[in-house]
Amino acid sequence: MPMLEDAHWAESALESEDSQFTRRAYIRSLFALIEGSIWVLKQTVLHAPPQEGKEKSLTVPEYALLSDKTYDLKGNGTPKEQTKYLKLPENFRFTFSVVQKYFRVELDIGVGTAAWDKFLEAQSIRNRITHPKTSSEFEVTDDEIALCQEVCSWFNDLTKEFFDGLVYQSKSKNVENA
Repeated sequence: MPMLEDAHWAESALESEDSQFTRRAYIRSLFALIEGSIWVLKQTVLHAPPQEGKEKSLTVPEYALLSDKTYDLKGNGTPKEQTKYLKLPENFRFTFSVVQKYFRVELDIGVGTAAWDKFLEAQSIRNRITHPKTSSEFEVTDDEIALCQEVCSWFNDLTKEFFDGLVYQSKSKNVENA
């Protein structure tokens, strides 16, 4: 999977040669990994079969947002579909709430905690180095790279917690059906 390979490369490059270039590459790949993982989770919800004996319970707005789509009307009155670009924090919260609802996995993404605030700060660093207005905005400090590494660990832990929850749910269903 390219986004995992990129993230691994960037992490290895940063460990072997800590430079401004490898710091920026690490941060960019971290956020590509987070955004790509969110997309994969959304696709998983959209394409997962309904639970046995139950109907898939997505609302129309949930379905549209999981599909990253919005709709409008053309001048001739026919509908047109457009890609919806969602802000990362809201997309993150939405996706994990739908994942929790659909897969019945309890996850605490930590909104309002120091971990969430660090995620928001790391995103601000990513935005600054991706859309700099001055040359100094390319610089990533020691504290900023450390913060982004913490965010990476937090996101990895959250992802593991989701998969552990899926395994637990699967085992619970197997015990119930035995």
